[in-house]
Amino acid sequence: MSPEPRTIRAFFEKQLADLRDSLPSVRAAAIVSEDTCLTVAADQLTPQSTQLNGFVAAARFAASALGLAQPRCLILDATSGVLIVRPIGTLKTRLLVIVLGDPRDVTRALAGVHRLAAEIESRLAPLGTIS
Repeated sequence: MSPEPRTIRAFFEKQLADLRDSLPSVRAAAIVSEDTCLTVAADQLTPQSTQLNGFVAAARFAASALGLAQPRCLILDATSGVLIVRPIGTLKTRLLVIVLGDPRDVTRALAGVHRLAAEIESRLAPLGTIS
């Protein structure tokens, strides 16, 4: 897979940095492509492709089985942090991945994640491709 164009990478880096600055408990943040190749990261997030793919696939299966349609956001609350994964609906599907150290920041993080995803979708998605 070819790397992201430099202008898109710079846009992602700025957006992730802004999100990171607004939430001090963010330990790591990244945007990964659907095949989980790291597109751009803030901090040291290097997702294992099989693990992240498995997590996303399980969430999609569970949502479908429960009649919930496509998942908008996945949250994994663990004892030492919180993982948030938000699909970004662009022509090339991407995932926004955030790791928080403080679970009390989940509400603010979700607002930031949805805002960032919407900003990326509005900048990169051709008109009429997002449902």
